[in-house]
Amino acid sequence: MKKLRKRTMLVLKSPLTHRVSLFLISLIALNLLYPERRFGIFIPKEGSIADRDYIAPYTFAIRKTDKEIEKERREAKMGVAPLLSYKDIEWQVRGYEGADSVIQRVIEERGDTINLVAGEIIGEIVERGLVDDMTVFTPGTKGEVTVRIGELEERRTNIFDLGSAVMWTKERGMEIFSGDEEKVRALVEVVRGSIRPNLLYLEEETEERRRIAAEAVKPTKGVVLKGEMIARAHDPVTKKAVEKLSSLAIDIGRGRAGGEFAGRNLIFIFSFAGLLLLLFFLKREILLDTKRLLLIAIVYLLVFSGASITVRAGLSAYLTPLAMASILFTILIGVIGAVASVVALSFLVSMVIGTGVVSSLFPILISLASVMVASRVRKFSDFAMAIPVLAGLYLFVAVGLELYLGAGYRDVITSSGFAAVGGIVSGMLALGLLPLFEKGFAITTRLTMRELTDLNHPLLKELSIGAPGTYNHSMFIAAMVESAADSISANSLVAKAGAYYHDIGKLKTPLYFVENQREIENPHDSLRPRVSASILLSHVKDGIERAERVGLPREVVDIIAEHHGQTLMESLYYKAKEEDETVAQEDFRYKGPSPRTKESALVMLADAVEASVRSLKNPSSSRIIKQIAKIVKKRVEEGELGNVDLTLKEMRKIEEAFFPILMGLFHPRIAYEEDRGTGGQGDKETRGQGDKETGGQGDRGTRGQGDREMERY
Repeated sequence: MKKLRKRTMLVLKSPLTHRVSLFLISLIALNLLYPERRFGIFIPKEGSIADRDYIAPYTFAIRKTDKEIEKERREAKMGVAPLLSYKDIEWQVRGYEGADSVIQRVIEERGDTINLVAGEIIGEIVERGLVDDMTVFTPGTKGEVTVRIGELEERRTNIFDLGSAVMWTKERGMEIFSGDEEKVRALVEVVRGSIRPNLLYLEEETEERRRIAAEAVKPTKGVVLKGEMIARAHDPVTKKAVEKLSSLAIDIGRGRAGGEFAGRNLIFIFSFAGLLLLLFFLKREILLDTKRLLLIAIVYLLVFSGASITVRAGLSAYLTPLAMASILFTILIGVIGAVASVVALSFLVSMVIGTGVVSSLFPILISLASVMVASRVRKFSDFAMAIPVLAGLYLFVAVGLELYLGAGYRDVITSSGFAAVGGIVSGMLALGLLPLFEKGFAITTRLTMRELTDLNHPLLKELSIGAPGTYNHSMFIAAMVESAADSISANSLVAKAGAYYHDIGKLKTPLYFVENQREIENPHDSLRPRVSASILLSHVKDGIERAERVGLPREVVDIIAEHHGQTLMESLYYKAKEEDETVAQEDFRYKGPSPRTKESALVMLADAVEASVRSLKNPSSSRIIKQIAKIVKKRVEEGELGNVDLTLKEMRKIEEAFFPILMGLFHPRIAYEEDRGTGGQGDKETRGQGDKETGGQGDRGTRGQGDREMERY
């Protein structure tokens, strides 16, 4: 039993099981969404001119529309009067103890008269029937109710509830007592205190009777005899003719339902197989990602639903939101994946919107054209231009197809209007759904990344003001990783965004990092190494917390966490070891994790290389090249790149991409005349730079120049 349970769990957790389940669920959903088809009969529009004689091939019933059936069922329910059960109750005239003193006096003085009148009124109320509250049920069409007395039932329209009984008593009192308000009030109080409901509403029985009445409504409203003329050629098509032809189409379709069901599912399966085949050749990694396949399935069902609603409502096929799928696919899974996905989707949509040139060509033309439009969207604000372009595409395709079919100018204009609306709606839907898909599937799109790399982003502005040195450092690292990412086909936008934000944790204590120290002493000079280490270590944790608080994408948060990996702060460690030989190395090591993506590895390497090269006293091109190679090799030997699939060839490309950017910033400066006159001030400035960056720390232990300078404090 345990083995069987274990095997079952393994099967249920298998990615293959997930993909097969997704396929079956999608297939079922498509069948549920598929609109009722009309087979073999072309249904002309009401008011159009019939192109031929339409004659009934056999006798068939005229079907009511869904709205007609719903209306008749509603009327049938209303025609069933609510059922109330009568019960005998004993009653007697009682005084009303809660009446005020005036009423009490009137009752005492005129008690016999008032009680006599009250008795007559109460008797009539009881005879007609009294319920607690008439609002708990809906009377029949004519305001009647059915009262069950024993085995008999009778219709009544004049029963009371407590409120109407009191009002009726007041009216009768005004007549009997000639408007004497005190007597009328006394009468009302006596009647109010004496009457008791004697009718009970039978809700369950009433609802059952109404259900039976609704089900009894016939779905047909007449018969068309074999050979009967439904619509005559060259005459306007009437509403009745459309109803008859629609009924005939449905009747024919019933006989073909089994074959149609099998046929459409074969086409569904063929479409899915086509999708898988295209993805296999064009974008194979999507096939291995169940999450992306689920995304494709959801978008398919959304567009299929839109097409189905359009058909059911009798609207133009040009309103189908095809471009929505193209935009979402292009931005979320890329252009190649989008092309593969929309080709298969076009088959499915064509099945829904019918047969003919429009249904065959419109989906594929619009889908592929929309992919091209979506590929030009670089940021969310680009939708302001993309949506009008989509509307123009829809309109252009619609006009072309309608003119090809020989449609009149009025039909061309109408179709153009629908098409333009379809393009606008598709674009708006894509814009609204895109953030939901990004968040729901944890996909960070290039649009979001471009928003993050906008230098006007609030967090970058805060960094430029609160930690200007860190900001400049981050910009430089971004230039390095962007160039390197392009050279090894990594995601340059993710790498650039990660570089921009990798040091945002320094905003908490900016002056403890050397790049932000301007004409002040290094605070670390007066701190114990362990204290300095804790401050430096905390900038990673603080950065992660700030990034998550402002909602930065997971990819960027990971780069913040990984950009130092599990490296050792060697300068502080060896300084601490001079004071205490038993000091733990772990207290001076970043907590990681080590980089897990190429983009994260690039930020780590660029950060380390930049700090090391900055420390060089005479940064010639040969020294820069050697220092880059040395730091990259050091990170490899430390095992920091063990989780990243980087080849030796890619490592070489990274080094080559870093070099020109570093050379551009740290190239040797030429001494100008005024520099020579002051004893080489320029050289002095560059020579002191490395020492300043490392807080004036000297060489310790056996470390070589450049290793210690990777620690920025």
